[in-house]
Amino acid sequence: MSSIDTKKEKLKIAFVHPNLGIGGAERLIVDSALSLQKLGHSVILYTMYHDQNHCFKETVDGTLEVRVRGDSLFPKSIGGMFHIFCTTLQSVHLSISLIREEEDFDIVIVDQLSAPIPILKISDMKVLFYCHFPDKLQAKHNTISRKIYRIFFDIWEELSTKEADLVLVNSKFTQDVFYKSFWTTSKVPKILYPGINFSALSVPVNPNSYGIDFLNSVINDSSNPIENKKKKVLLSINRFEEKKNVLLAIQTFSQVLWEESRAFKKSNSEKSNYSPETILIVAGGYDPHFSENSKYLETLKNETKNLGLKYTILWPRSKNSRELVLENSGETTGSNGTVIFVPSFDDNIKSYLLSVADVVLYTPENEHFGIVPIEAMYMSTPVVAVNSGGLKETVVDGVTGILTNSNSQDFTDAVCKILNIGIESQDNANLAKEMGEQAKTHVEKKFGLSTYASQLENYLYDTLKLGNTMPVALPLLALSIVWSFVFFIAFFVVRYYDDLNAEPFFLGFGRP
Repeated sequence: MSSIDTKKEKLKIAFVHPNLGIGGAERLIVDSALSLQKLGHSVILYTMYHDQNHCFKETVDGTLEVRVRGDSLFPKSIGGMFHIFCTTLQSVHLSISLIREEEDFDIVIVDQLSAPIPILKISDMKVLFYCHFPDKLQAKHNTISRKIYRIFFDIWEELSTKEADLVLVNSKFTQDVFYKSFWTTSKVPKILYPGINFSALSVPVNPNSYGIDFLNSVINDSSNPIENKKKKVLLSINRFEEKKNVLLAIQTFSQVLWEESRAFKKSNSEKSNYSPETILIVAGGYDPHFSENSKYLETLKNETKNLGLKYTILWPRSKNSRELVLENSGETTGSNGTVIFVPSFDDNIKSYLLSVADVVLYTPENEHFGIVPIEAMYMSTPVVAVNSGGLKETVVDGVTGILTNSNSQDFTDAVCKILNIGIESQDNANLAKEMGEQAKTHVEKKFGLSTYASQLENYLYDTLKLGNTMPVALPLLALSIVWSFVFFIAFFVVRYYDDLNAEPFFLGFGRP
């Protein structure tokens, strides 16, 4: 580390983030780097995975310098398993590469994964760790073998986190979980709420960009040009992962249509034909290289059809082609309600979706923070979210949206209340507009990127003032890797024996 006067000297900063794909955490890293760069600091992003067809444009257009390290010696997984083992090896490789490049960084910001920290500390680097949520609480421990396999990695996570000079968390909720989960750590992490780049959301939507015409035609009901009536839009933006519980959004949409049709029949003659006035758009990060993404999208498609709904998938544009890439479910029996899936999207489509949405459905439970609800509220869109986790700190219940239980009936009631569907009293006729206005004021005051960048910069200077410490967890890292290697060999020995004897595989991983 270079010698530096911490009185607002310009710093040389490295970010370490495991996967620079498309997601809330990745958006925050990009915005953090851009903000610090704007303040005059030198910034380089290090990552173990960077698909240039599935990332934010600032990481490929030269705005930010990105270096991919740690992926050349070790795979992301072995046979779709041993992810944490491989990720730990990759992170060690990345850390060694970063040190060997001799860039003389003043400080390293490690994000999400704490595994690289002790290696970085060998070189006497200052390390600030931004913890989104303890990994050991997100990993599966549902079989005996998984529990045994995770033992050293869970301990390693705790001890490596402890090696950081300063730890930041994204919410009071995460701070509380962190303190309860890492019982050997006496230090209470400091809270730094993620900042949102509101200026990016304020850029006018390019109407000629890929997919916009198609989405416009669906939302403005091109099948009925005489009435030219805009449909109400329910929007879900989440990665295509099971833990994001996007199924809840589809189930809620189905019930909202039922309430809508019931209200229609009450106020119209029996001869009148009901046509859905609401659509659901499900957009999110999607990487075809990750099997969980494709599997979960299949689950969502099947649930959509099972509920009697149609779907259309707007796939990303193929290289060197301007043709729309669409996949349709075809006609279904029952309701003609439509779900539009948008797997992976650019900033233009995201801004468009947030601008046309009437309600954003945010379905993850115990979410650590949640960037999407903040972006939605900035765009004056009310949010319906699960009443848990960091959402209790960002969404003001009854003012900027509604926090409720994680079931489709309560979500449906919340949506119908905001959109005044099937409610006889007109007291709530302007509720969506009122909530939207209050939501924008709320987030502008609390979650602006300039406030976040200033606080982050101050934490960097605070970290540089701290005394140097040497890592003490390195022996455990070596033990963890050896343990995983032994477990890995044992796993395949038992599997081979199991195949020979044609008996059920008992380690709990299951056959492929």
